[in-house]
Amino acid sequence: MRDWAKTLRRASYRGVEFWVEFEDLSAGKRLALHEYAGGRQTVVEELRLATPAYGLTIYLVSDLADIEAQALSAAMLADGPGYLMLPIDGGMMATAQDFRRSRGKDRHGYISFDVTFVPTFGPGGAALSVGDVASAVAAGFAAAAAQFAKLF
Repeated sequence: MRDWAKTLRRASYRGVEFWVEFEDLSAGKRLALHEYAGGRQTVVEELRLATPAYGLTIYLVSDLADIEAQALSAAMLADGPGYLMLPIDGGMMATAQDFRRSRGKDRHGYISFDVTFVPTFGPGGAALSVGDVASAVAAGFAAAAAQFAKLF
């Protein structure tokens, strides 16, 4: 039987690590529905694939969660796509489309985020951006070294 805890990767975005509570992927096809007056049939035209999006509920839990949350917010607001590592799907270049941060009065040291990431495909989608490097340095030199090592 598979030991899932040993096979899952540590999640991160632009070198800022976090834990994943929930992950969902929405994907599909773009369709044009051609409906005609008085007709009983619809002609369906496929317009290639729709843009996928990952909806994540992530969290930080530590004595430094407030500082880590600032680093994660800065990473998600940085220009351009960044390197996203997910526990099961692995790494990809992605852009943080939006996020919502939550804190509870009785949950000190615990900060959660609901985030939507949109994967980046095409030329240049496999390289680290300046925002990746700046965020990784802000999160710590060790995180920057780990991101650089992943390139080779």
